[in-house]
Amino acid sequence: MISHAQMSVARAIAGGWARGWVTRAGTLAAVTTAAWLLLLTTWTVGVISPGPDFIAVLRTAARAGRRPGIACAAGVVTGITLWIVLAMTGISAVLLAHESVFRVVRIVGGVVLAGYGILILRGALRRRESLPDDDRELAAEPGPTGVRTPAVRPGAAYRLGLLTNVANPKALVFFGALFATILPAGATTAERVVVLVVMASIALAWFVLVAVAAGSAPVVRAFERAERGVDAVLGSLFAALGVGVLVDAVR
Repeated sequence: MISHAQMSVARAIAGGWARGWVTRAGTLAAVTTAAWLLLLTTWTVGVISPGPDFIAVLRTAARAGRRPGIACAAGVVTGITLWIVLAMTGISAVLLAHESVFRVVRIVGGVVLAGYGILILRGALRRRESLPDDDRELAAEPGPTGVRTPAVRPGAAYRLGLLTNVANPKALVFFGALFATILPAGATTAERVVVLVVMASIALAWFVLVAVAAGSAPVVRAFERAERGVDAVLGSLFAALGVGVLVDAVR
């Protein structure tokens, strides 16, 4: 989640797509049907855009099977829910307003993303598991599809999904721009809760679908045959993303 395409959508929204759809003459308004459609369309396009979350769920399911993949998806959605709550309560706006604090957030996120990429690359080079030893079991076991897959515990997969999502600081900007223009100041608590539940449900449905598809026997077998090359590419992508976040934070 939160790719360059998503950021472009957020900037377009902030530029004025929805200004006239949520308020009129400066008065507070409830969430209109047009605002709902724009919010759900923007979010659906954003959440299905390939990004770190997609890669984490895809790789986890392809390596370890559907159950760990779904656990990773649950971790991702937990992170998404956290970002939504921060944006709705105004905490994200406070963080964005304090550049020094936001810089620290970006640096930490960049280090985490780059570090995970390096772990994947190290595993590809050594042809071994790339997850930390305390979060995995080294022995391969037959998965639910009958294919022998690394026995990654669901708890470890959940933590991976959560960490991957919260480590991406672009979510602060994305959700801040999204809600600042689409969600009116007069939205009730009930409406905000509904927005939260609907957005989290869309994200969960998508990432579970990815996990189920990637955890199928044909995909797992294909991944086993090309694991080293695939991990080299995915590890490079994660590392590059992390370095990009770090560069952006310190410049």
